[in-house]
Amino acid sequence: MIIITGPQRTPDELGDLHEAAGILNAELLHGDGAQWVLADVEVFYRLAGWDCCTHATTDVQIAEACGWIIKDLPA
Repeated sequence: MIIITGPQRTPDELGDLHEAAGILNAELLHGDGAQWVLADVEVFYRLAGWDCCTHATTDVQIAEACGWIIKDLPA
Protein backbone atom coordinates (compact mmCIF):
# COMPACT_ATOMS: atom_id res chain seq x y z
CA MET A 1 0.00 0.00 0.00
CA ILE A 2 1.12 3.53 -0.78
CA ILE A 3 0.35 6.49 1.47
CA ILE A 4 0.75 10.07 0.23
CA THR A 5 0.81 13.53 1.76
CA GLY A 6 1.42 17.03 0.57
CA PRO A 7 0.24 20.61 0.96
CA GLN A 8 -3.39 20.80 2.05
CA ARG A 9 -3.87 24.46 2.93
CA THR A 10 -6.11 25.44 0.02
CA PRO A 11 -8.78 23.70 -2.05
CA ASP A 12 -6.37 23.68 -5.02
CA GLU A 13 -3.61 22.02 -2.99
CA LEU A 14 -6.03 19.46 -1.63
CA GLY A 15 -7.26 18.80 -5.17
CA ASP A 16 -3.67 18.27 -6.34
CA LEU A 17 -3.09 15.83 -3.47
CA HIS A 18 -6.22 13.85 -4.33
CA GLU A 19 -5.23 13.83 -8.01
CA ALA A 20 -1.75 12.50 -7.20
CA ALA A 21 -3.27 9.88 -4.90
CA GLY A 22 -5.52 8.73 -7.71
CA ILE A 23 -2.68 8.53 -10.22
CA LEU A 24 -0.51 6.53 -7.82
CA ASN A 25 -3.37 4.46 -6.44
CA ALA A 26 -2.38 5.80 -3.02
CA GLU A 27 -4.29 6.52 0.16
CA LEU A 28 -4.22 9.67 2.27
CA LEU A 29 -3.03 9.21 5.83
CA HIS A 30 -6.01 11.18 7.14
CA GLY A 31 -9.32 11.97 5.57
CA ASP A 32 -12.69 10.63 4.66
CA GLY A 33 -12.64 6.94 3.99
CA ALA A 34 -8.97 6.44 4.86
CA GLN A 35 -8.53 2.68 5.02
CA TRP A 36 -5.08 1.27 5.57
CA VAL A 37 -3.21 -0.99 7.95
CA LEU A 38 0.18 0.00 9.40
CA ALA A 39 1.83 -3.26 8.39
CA ASP A 40 0.60 -2.97 4.79
CA VAL A 41 2.31 0.36 4.05
CA GLU A 42 5.14 -0.14 1.55
CA VAL A 43 6.08 3.48 0.90
CA PHE A 44 5.09 6.98 1.96
CA TYR A 45 5.28 9.70 -0.69
CA ARG A 46 5.59 13.44 -0.06
CA LEU A 47 4.52 16.02 -2.64
CA ALA A 48 6.65 19.14 -3.02
CA GLY A 49 5.72 21.80 -0.47
CA TRP A 50 4.72 19.32 2.22
CA ASP A 51 7.01 21.03 4.73
CA CYS A 52 4.96 24.25 4.57
CA CYS A 53 1.76 22.54 5.74
CA THR A 54 1.15 21.50 9.33
CA HIS A 55 -1.13 18.61 8.31
CA ALA A 56 1.51 17.18 5.98
CA THR A 57 4.28 17.74 8.54
CA THR A 58 2.26 15.72 11.05
CA ASP A 59 1.73 12.98 8.45
CA VAL A 60 5.51 12.81 7.91
CA GLN A 61 6.16 12.59 11.64
CA ILE A 62 3.75 9.66 11.85
CA ALA A 63 5.46 7.97 8.90
CA GLU A 64 8.86 8.44 10.54
CA ALA A 65 7.58 7.02 13.84
CA CYS A 66 6.20 3.99 11.99
CA GLY A 67 9.50 3.43 10.20
CA TRP A 68 7.97 3.66 6.73
CA ILE A 69 10.14 4.28 3.67
CA ILE A 70 9.69 7.97 2.79
CA LYS A 71 10.21 9.24 -0.76
CA ASP A 72 9.85 12.73 -2.18
CA LEU A 73 7.99 13.17 -5.45
CA PRO A 74 9.45 15.73 -7.85
CA ALA A 75 7.60 19.03 -8.28
